Amino acid sequence: MKRNWDVIREVLIEVEALGFSERDSFGYSLSYGEAEENTSKAEHALLLWKARFITAVDAGSMDGPAILAPELTWEGHELLEVIRSKPVWNRIKSVAADKGIELSFEAVLALGKTAVAWVIAQ
Repeated sequence: MKRNWDVIREVLIEVEALGFSERDSFGYSLSYGEAEENTSKAEHALLLWKARFITAVDAGSMDGPAILAPELTWEGHELLEVIRSKPVWNRIKSVAADKGIELSFEAVLALGKTAVAWVIAQ
């Protein structure tokens, strides 16, 4: 599986939007259906969990990946703050593509600083 930064952004936004009652007692499961897009979200959620951008309980089974009680970590909040804004996110992707930069967490954070300045100047 190749990382898809648009899916990573979507998962972070979904996890942040969860209310406490949806997380309480492992009541919320970030588990997706069979569709390719949904499987990709579940796989990316697991990547974010393994990279410690979200906390959760691994509830994957033979039916597919799933996590329970997801919540953003400090680092997850920091990453989301960089990529939340659609204009900033689009600028990050545009600059990376123009310069031939592969997106990594470090590249996204570095490009995010210049993208914010560019968006503000517009």
